[in-house]
Amino acid sequence: MGFYQPPAMDAGALDGLYSLLAAGNSFVAFDFETTGLSPAVDRIVEIGAIRFGLRETADGWSYDQLASFHSLVNPRRPIPATVSSIHGIYDLDVASAPTFAEIGAAFLDFLGKSVLVAHNASFDCGFLQAEATRNRLSIPANPVYDTIILAKTARPRLESYALGKLAKVFGIAQQAAHRGDDDARVCMEIFYRSIRLLYS
Repeated sequence: MGFYQPPAMDAGALDGLYSLLAAGNSFVAFDFETTGLSPAVDRIVEIGAIRFGLRETADGWSYDQLASFHSLVNPRRPIPATVSSIHGIYDLDVASAPTFAEIGAAFLDFLGKSVLVAHNASFDCGFLQAEATRNRLSIPANPVYDTIILAKTARPRLESYALGKLAKVFGIAQQAAHRGDDDARVCMEIFYRSIRLLYS
């Protein structure tokens, strides 16, 4: 089993997403900070996730934050200094943190059957698939929506679709860029604002 992610938000994908919204599905925006870029050799050092729901009212779309999941993760390997300089997570910070083997099942339980949302989703899903495989955990076939693809549909022709750039475009305050919990929150907000533009 694996994740399903539409490669582009064409009419069919937009209809499919609207059906998920109309059915009252819960959504989880999630973000990983890692030791590097390769799921095969690098490891997760932080998990941030927010479960939320969206509803359509007479005044448009609104959302409710339902629950959150956050943990540092011990990668059992050194974090390169160049990477620590980006996300601010150092070896000492994760020395006493649980390993993915210890919290992976709890995180997958948190995801449940929710629709997943991530920014550059192939990166985060790739790491989750790799960690789950290493730890013999099964990955459910949750649908996944990438906020880069969604934002390109809602706001075409922007110069950049980086998380920080989109936060500025949508007027979203970043409190701790490149940290899992805040990046997950910003991802949720971008998703919500894109939904408002696409289905208004």
